[in-house]
Amino acid sequence: MGFFSTLGSKISHEAHHLGQKAQSVSKKVVKISDVVGKVASGIAAGAGTLAAGAAMVGAEPVAAGLLAVAGGAKGVQGLASGVSAGARALGRAGAAADFGGHAIDDIRKGNIKGAVEMGKEAVLSAKQSGQLAQSVKKQIERKK
Repeated sequence: MGFFSTLGSKISHEAHHLGQKAQSVSKKVVKISDVVGKVASGIAAGAGTLAAGAAMVGAEPVAAGLLAVAGGAKGVQGLASGVSAGARALGRAGAAADFGGHAIDDIRKGNIKGAVEMGKEAVLSAKQSGQLAQSVKKQIERKK
């Protein structure tokens, strides 16, 4: 094996490995942040209901405390949705790197048609990642 063949092999292996790792981490973060968001939503709803009940019976200080808990839970829910969207963008970027690694492998094997297809998939995945990143940026700017 020549120098460039070895170099291409190493680059494609690392691109594939990093893409797979990014996708794996992304899936785990999305799953966890979605669960955190659902739990926070339930806490906010429960605390809001309890606050309404406390206000009806004349326990306004308790109602104020429960409303603070509900507000905090809504904040956690919003943060979890932002983390989830960011993780999805990371997953798409990882997919782009993975497709890039496959394209390099196809070029090394002489499969130009396959390399072009993988290149198209990499570009599409990178565009989707950019769009997700833009939506996360807008969501963060709205929260400020």
